[in-house]
Amino acid sequence: MPDEQLTVAARRLKTDLHDLKLSLRRAYGSPTQQVTSADLRNTATTLAEIWIADLSQRPEILAACSAKYLADLDVHFQRLLTFGERATIRRRYDEEIKAILKRYTEDLVVPLMQNERRARHADAGGNDNGDGPAPKAAKPTARADAEGFQPTAFIGHSFAPEDEAIVEAVTSVLKAIGVDVFTGKKPKAEKISDKVKGLIDAQHMFVGIFTRRDKLEGKKKWSTSTWVIDEKAYASRTKKLILLKEDVVDSIGGIQGDYEFIEFTRGDLSKAVISLLEVFKLRADGLQ
Repeated sequence: MPDEQLTVAARRLKTDLHDLKLSLRRAYGSPTQQVTSADLRNTATTLAEIWIADLSQRPEILAACSAKYLADLDVHFQRLLTFGERATIRRRYDEEIKAILKRYTEDLVVPLMQNERRARHADAGGNDNGDGPAPKAAKPTARADAEGFQPTAFIGHSFAPEDEAIVEAVTSVLKAIGVDVFTGKKPKAEKISDKVKGLIDAQHMFVGIFTRRDKLEGKKKWSTSTWVIDEKAYASRTKKLILLKEDVVDSIGGIQGDYEFIEFTRGDLSKAVISLLEVFKLRADGLQ
């Protein structure tokens, strides 16, 4: 049976995001003002969590919407979640909410309603009249069984000079076990470029290296690269994730506990290398 309440929840999320945008503008007249209101930041966090932890995982939404569109939404909601954790200027909220709402009705609500209508018609014993998108066929697994298969990985990482040794160690391990590695260039804008998205889409897996960036006020923890968090959010929709987190990093994005990761210490990468090798099944005749 179709879940009509799911469409209601999706439309309510759109309304709540619009209301949040208006509330932010009423509270902060200038787009360059820091959003310090705990209530508004908590609201942004709650709305992001509704998408990340609930709606984005619902099979009806996965069937109705393209994986690429959902991956883009994941990135924007991840940024809202991050904004809720620390003071961010109002303009950043405006940009992400605008990006979410831009084609939300056309690319999410309408296809969801069409699929629900198809399901009701089928439950009533009718024939599919072709109204709306057909259910998506199951996607092939990333690992091909054909002879000559070559595993590939996109590596998301910091471009800070002090992180070069860590990135090189992970890259070398992957190459040594037969994985072709790809990465982007140092980002120049506040969003993932289409070129980087294309590189991520073209690989079999995503390897994220989360190194420390800025010391968090009042904590013994550090933030990490927002670019790698965004890349992970985009890749998580369709790719196998292998995540490595420096021990002093506070959060790598997403809802706490959503992702398993290999933790490493900057001064000793040996345990992380062993754990990384254990992720893969190795036989004498190659990588599995």
